[in-house]
Amino acid sequence: MKTFFSCRVVQKALEALDEDDLPRLLKEFHHNVLSCIHDQNGNHVIQKCIEVMSNKIKRAREMGEHDRAVFLGEQLDFVVDDVLFNTASLSCHPYGCRVLQRVLEHCVEGKKIAALDEIRKCHKTLLDDQYGNYVIQHVLQFGRESDRESILRIVAGSGLLCLSKQKFASNVVEKLLKYGTDEQRKVVVREMLKVVDDETRATKPAGSVSSSVVMLMVRDAYANYVVQTTLDVLPECEEKTLLMEELKAHATELVSVIYRFSCLSCFVGLQLTSSFPTAFPVSAIIRLQST
Repeated sequence: MKTFFSCRVVQKALEALDEDDLPRLLKEFHHNVLSCIHDQNGNHVIQKCIEVMSNKIKRAREMGEHDRAVFLGEQLDFVVDDVLFNTASLSCHPYGCRVLQRVLEHCVEGKKIAALDEIRKCHKTLLDDQYGNYVIQHVLQFGRESDRESILRIVAGSGLLCLSKQKFASNVVEKLLKYGTDEQRKVVVREMLKVVDDETRATKPAGSVSSSVVMLMVRDAYANYVVQTTLDVLPECEEKTLLMEELKAHATELVSVIYRFSCLSCFVGLQLTSSFPTAFPVSAIIRLQST
């Protein structure tokens, strides 16, 4: 089961075996779940086990076959229990994080809620972890409203600018914008509009001779993508108007660094400035700026 070929055979068996024969196969996993997850081949077997068994349970429930659904659920319980008992460590593991993602994607509601509750205990730790960030992204996509609120509080409390400039955490912020509510998106934009000291990054009153968070974000290789996503998903509202006005006021600055070009293209398409027609080519803007 821990070689490439045996791994493929076991995955196929999980899909093809009669349900009455599945317990004998699954019995082989007892006391071996974690060792399989930590293995580059074995982890795929556990992922397939979660996917196949969860789908069988759901189909049994849909057909009103309660006893069958309970029987199938009992065959999977020990796998999910081992995963949930080790949620924090598995979430930060290159293979373990994949298994947690399959739990959130496929498990029945009760198991998924149990997983979300365990993951919630370490939201802050996982948010900017090399592997944990993928689990948090799945929480944002498949989780509850309360889970998104928890992550939003961490983003606002830890500093939107700081997290958006990090390679892994920036992906989480983008997912929060994509799967959050309009009100949650507005909260993120209000964080962008804050004015901070250029050196200390401490918040200062509006009108101070400093930079807005969003203008510091568009200068960064990772954070600029967060700004682009914001413009893609933010509905028409006061926050969007204020954001566009802030960007319009610094339109010239936006063309001065190469990695802002894609941002600028998005801004122009949204009629960032009346100086240029809608969807005016970035290359043409740069030529005009240089004349």
